[in-house]
Amino acid sequence: MRAFEAVARLESISSAAEELHVTRPAVSKQVTQLERDMGCALLSRAGNVIRLTPAGNELFLALKQAFDLIHSTADTICRKTKQGQHLRVLVCRDFASSWLAGQVGAFLVANPNISVEITAEKNGVFRLDEEFDFRIFYGTQGGSKTVIGLEQAELCRWIDMLVCTRPFAKSYLAAGRKASDALCLVDANYDVWDEWCALTGIDLGGPRHRQTVFNETTLCLSVAASGGGMTIGDSFLALPAIRTEELIVPYRLGLVSAQTYDLFKPKGRLTSPATRKFENWLRGAINTYQLTVLQVLADKGIRVMERSAA
Repeated sequence: MRAFEAVARLESISSAAEELHVTRPAVSKQVTQLERDMGCALLSRAGNVIRLTPAGNELFLALKQAFDLIHSTADTICRKTKQGQHLRVLVCRDFASSWLAGQVGAFLVANPNISVEITAEKNGVFRLDEEFDFRIFYGTQGGSKTVIGLEQAELCRWIDMLVCTRPFAKSYLAAGRKASDALCLVDANYDVWDEWCALTGIDLGGPRHRQTVFNETTLCLSVAASGGGMTIGDSFLALPAIRTEELIVPYRLGLVSAQTYDLFKPKGRLTSPATRKFENWLRGAINTYQLTVLQVLADKGIRVMERSAA
């Protein structure tokens, strides 16, 4: 069948023999044997010109469809196998730069046969036209936990704390000063100042009078670390600076977030050993980190308030 298909497609016994890496007589013999088995002529020969008979044309079209399907199926299986060892992870930018980038190396070292492509996305923008194995993004607040075509599960929460430098706190948060007069650094995508103050009971002395707005929490933290203001920092982004006292928590309170980081996966997609390993590692690494957060905050005398107790 393969010899006949090659001859019919290439219209040449010599070309078919070259493609199949056999001799010309071997191809002729296989085609002749096929004609005997089928009881009809498949090729008409006039000198060096080869043409298909009606029966030969019918068989060629059927074989072409069959071989195309075989090739397509083999390519699909091969691609899926390769994809099983390559993971594409989309992550909101703050989480990617502040935490995941510093942690994923442990997974890569432990799993040298799995490659991971991490793409940091713009904060606050959830696009549905991307192909991925995992997506780490903010969960939906106060509503449905469903995104069409995706499985969604809570990954973790964080702890929000007001942070600034020690010199800034002495200048603007000392007795007799109103914190509301200090420069506040606000993330436009995550402004929880009023809620944080209300639930923790911290009185800043009135509404904020001066504020600068950014589109990422990491930018707010960078300016705060330079002494340029105070901001709400979360335990994934701000903990390293709090640990080294580059930033301090002047009001020794932290509030567990209402919002979550959620893990999204394409619905209905079969899990591979690589995806299972990555998800297990990710959840374990986050749980370990959360325990570290609580220990660091406890060592610094910072009390963490659950929302049910706030």
